[in-house]
Amino acid sequence: MPENLFLRSGAFRFLRIMAAAAILAGCQDDQRAESTPEAPSVQVSAAREQEVRRSAQFVGQIQAVDDAELVARVSGFLETKDVKDGAVVKKDQILFTIEKAPYQAALLSAKAEVAKAEADAALKVADLERDEDLYQKGHVSKAKYEATLAAKQQADAAVEASKAALTQAELNLGYTDIKAPFDGRIGKVVYSVGDVVGPSAEPVTRLISQAPVYVSFSVSERDLLNAIKTTGTDPDDPSAKDRLPNLRLLLPNGETFDESGRIVFIDNVVDPNTGTISVRGQFENDSKILVPGTFVTVTIEAPVTTEAVVVPQAAIQRDQKGPFVLAITDQEMVEQRYVELGEQVGGDFVVKEGLQEGTRVIVQGLQKVRPGVPVNAVLSDQPAG
Repeated sequence: MPENLFLRSGAFRFLRIMAAAAILAGCQDDQRAESTPEAPSVQVSAAREQEVRRSAQFVGQIQAVDDAELVARVSGFLETKDVKDGAVVKKDQILFTIEKAPYQAALLSAKAEVAKAEADAALKVADLERDEDLYQKGHVSKAKYEATLAAKQQADAAVEASKAALTQAELNLGYTDIKAPFDGRIGKVVYSVGDVVGPSAEPVTRLISQAPVYVSFSVSERDLLNAIKTTGTDPDDPSAKDRLPNLRLLLPNGETFDESGRIVFIDNVVDPNTGTISVRGQFENDSKILVPGTFVTVTIEAPVTTEAVVVPQAAIQRDQKGPFVLAITDQEMVEQRYVELGEQVGGDFVVKEGLQEGTRVIVQGLQKVRPGVPVNAVLSDQPAG
């Protein structure tokens, strides 16, 4: 083989190898370019400060201010039933009557006993005046005079006893009318006309007041101290009770009760088992919507607003450790931050700890990212939920 032909053949092979290497390198560059995805786009919102009215929620129960079981104070047949089950009644309204005849007779007898005792006492007064005069003149002994005096004192005691019996007879006759001790609504009446009722029998019915009403609930020591700190009031100072936080109610159907209430009682001891203290609020309940026994959500609202950091509800996520947000660092990287949440204000949550004003948090596109990856953050004026 001629030398120049050999050289041309070797050069040709070298060029083929170089071309193959270049093609291979280009493919590797394309693969590297394809394996480096673009940073995902997410919508973010900046944590901001705004004035909020601090609040906390608790489970409470409505209770009647007045609640009484009406028991017959004398025994007898139920003569009349003047109200229907569930009727709304007024104070001193007659609800039921017990047969009066036996008690009217007892009253007449008691009056007769009083008249008899007073007549006997009058005779003993005359006897005493006579024997006293004779004793002073020496015509009767001291023993006879003292016996007459004792008889007069016994007659006076008998008058007092008969008058007491008369008063009791008058009371018993009055007790045959079972009256409402306060305004309210009665429950189911247990007895029918003709049944025997009495002090040892089952109550005739139950009467509860409708307005105002109490709501009883328990708060933690921390929440109570925060309320006192926020309002500057001492719950042990009676003059400060009107400056304690306002109360709002969420009804079982999800509606907000249209009245605000006030705290009227704070217990004097913390339950060591639960770390809570009993609190009682009062609502006027003019609409009579609040029924004793109903469970409600009690919201304690501070009387003044304060500055707080808030973030949209869409930014909040939760895991076993608690609530967190995905924040964006200055290097446009995703960072997981656990936060302590406060109350919800509209579509936002108050963040007590974990975020500062201006921190950007992801509100849309959360499923695209994870902590430690770069993102393309787009500010959202209206964060999507």
